[in-house]
Amino acid sequence: MAGRGRSMSAEGTAGGGGRRGVPPWAVRRFVVDPLFVPVAVVGVCVGLVVAVVGLLGVPLDRRLRVSRAAMLAAVYLGTEAVVIVAAFELWLARPVLGRQKRRQKQRQRQPYENAHVWVLRCALGVLIVAARRLTGLRLDISEPPVGGPGADGGTPPVLVLSRHAGPGDSFVLVHLLLSRYRLVPRVVLLGRLQLDPAIDILLGRLDACFVRNDGGDEQAAERIGALARRLGPGEALVIFPEGANFTPSRRRRLIARLRARGQWERAAVAEDLDAVLPPRPAGVLAALAAGTIAAAMIVAHAGLDELDEPGEVWRAVPFTVPLTMRWWWAPVSEIPPGDAGRRQWLTMHWAVLNAWIDARRAEADAEPAGIRSGGPS
Repeated sequence: MAGRGRSMSAEGTAGGGGRRGVPPWAVRRFVVDPLFVPVAVVGVCVGLVVAVVGLLGVPLDRRLRVSRAAMLAAVYLGTEAVVIVAAFELWLARPVLGRQKRRQKQRQRQPYENAHVWVLRCALGVLIVAARRLTGLRLDISEPPVGGPGADGGTPPVLVLSRHAGPGDSFVLVHLLLSRYRLVPRVVLLGRLQLDPAIDILLGRLDACFVRNDGGDEQAAERIGALARRLGPGEALVIFPEGANFTPSRRRRLIARLRARGQWERAAVAEDLDAVLPPRPAGVLAALAAGTIAAAMIVAHAGLDELDEPGEVWRAVPFTVPLTMRWWWAPVSEIPPGDAGRRQWLTMHWAVLNAWIDARRAEADAEPAGIRSGGPS
């Protein structure tokens, strides 16, 4: 039964190895989170004032970037505050929800967890709608003609492997898993994201695994494997195998480090990939070795991925190109059985992602300049 054996009160203890630079759980819950709510409310008020004042600068800012950014920040902070309050109320109501679970044994996930899934779905829905209205975010999703997760909650456990680049791609991915495919995400993410109260609380209570990406988390693969073994129907284990957001400068630094360490094979792979970082296989291998994964969903996206720096994002707002997403469905029967074969399988799929991204960029470069232009600044 999905959710059986999980410690929901630990709120992310699966991510113990990712806590470098992150305050202890007690400090986050009893100091950081309560203080964050009034600070967020003040931030919302400031954001609204700045958004209104920004309208006065239309002659200098004809695309209303200041107002758009201020409003988006206000929405984000407001959503964070609501999530923290809702999470506290759910914590208070947990004894009641626990009794409800015993009365409704036919339900796979306990009501306490279902409530957190609902809060996460609503919060992401608000943020995506705000991004559409304020930044011009548009989604263009391509799916395979056959296969893929169903919408009835009975889908066997799925392993979602996604590239990581550009602003907000992980938010969009989790939003789609929840709202479009009705899959409950169990996310592997960086430990420092526990500094974000809403991410820390919600994803932590949904069995997220917080890890470090500097090679210092020796138990990361073991914890990812344990998380994969707990998966049930209608759940997805989400991994970003690159370990970090792709940027050209990060790619160059990675190649230099691999060469310095004598890892010539990985360095050669990184040199061949110009749009993605070479995938790290350890977490993927651990997830597949758990034996619960029924299929893999490999996700690529393009359109906003070339916005590497905050200044580039600023100049691009409002976005005039869509976030184009493409995913491939691979049943477990098509995944090689051994670690060596699975490493090659993962590298091959990342090469396919790279080629697809290059093709999308070539199409964009072939468009007339007027179509790509965001208009006067």
